[in-house]
Amino acid sequence: MSNSDAGTDTGFQLRSKDEVECNDVVKYDDTGTLAGAKYHRWELGSVREDDALYITELLPGPASTHNIEQIRAALTRAPSENIFPQLPIPWFFERTGVTVHDSYDTEPDPAVYYLKRPWLAGYDAERAAAVNRPDQVAIWFAHEIKALEHLARCDPHPNIVRYHGCRMRRGRVTGIMLGRVPGDTIQNHLKAGKKIKNRRAFFKALTSAVTYLHDVVSLAHNDIQPTNVMVSPDGTTPTLIDFNSALPDGEEMMLCSMCVLFLFGSPKKKEN
Repeated sequence: MSNSDAGTDTGFQLRSKDEVECNDVVKYDDTGTLAGAKYHRWELGSVREDDALYITELLPGPASTHNIEQIRAALTRAPSENIFPQLPIPWFFERTGVTVHDSYDTEPDPAVYYLKRPWLAGYDAERAAAVNRPDQVAIWFAHEIKALEHLARCDPHPNIVRYHGCRMRRGRVTGIMLGRVPGDTIQNHLKAGKKIKNRRAFFKALTSAVTYLHDVVSLAHNDIQPTNVMVSPDGTTPTLIDFNSALPDGEEMMLCSMCVLFLFGSPKKKEN
C-alpha cells in the first residue's frame, strides 16, 4: 500500500489467533460471478495507535488452517483515508457535526459500550481503486453515522440500540459507540438451541421499533434480518441493531453488496 499510514508493522506482537477476528468473505470475479473458493480475512484493531485497524489479504481455505505465523506476516495497516470518514460528513437532513464520545484515549468499558468499527470483510483496495472509490468503506461507515445521528435527535426507543457518539482521531471517525446489548442475535440464539419466549409479544415489540423508525424518526432500516436483531438472554426482548443500510423514508438505496443481504433487503434495492 502506498498510503503513509499503511504498513506491515502492527506496533505490537500478535500472540494468538484469539486477538484477531476472522470474517468469511464472498469473492466475485470481474463479471460479478462468485469465484467459487471460500476466503477469509483476519482483522485486528488497536486503540494504542490512533485506533488503527490491521487486515490481511484474502486467505483461501478454512480459517482453522491459517496459523498464527501466516496471519502475523499477512497483517497490514489499513489506510485511514480509505476506511475512516473525514469530517465534515454531508447529512441526510439539516444537521452539522457529529456527537463525539469522550472515550478518546481509553478502551471503552465492554460491559457498557460496544465499539463498532468499519466492516473490512469485503474491503478490496485494488477493486475500489479501479472504480476510483478507494474510500468506499469510509463512505459506508459515514452512511451509518448519518442514520444514527438522526436517530439520536429523537427520544430513545426501548427496542432500538442506543447511540452514544463517535470516537475521533485526527479529524476522522474511527468508531461508533453503541450501548452494549446483552444476549445474542436471533440467528445465534436459535443456533444455540434456545427459544424465543412469548413470540407474539416479542414480535410486537420489534414491530413497535420499526414503526417508531418510520413514523417518528422518518427512517427505513432496510436490513431487518436474523443477524440484525438481538435477543435478550431470557429470550423475551428484541433490540434492533445495525443501521448501515438505513435511509430516510422514500429515498432510494444504492446497490451495495456489502450493506444488505439480498434475501432480507429492501424491495427497492432488489428492483435496482
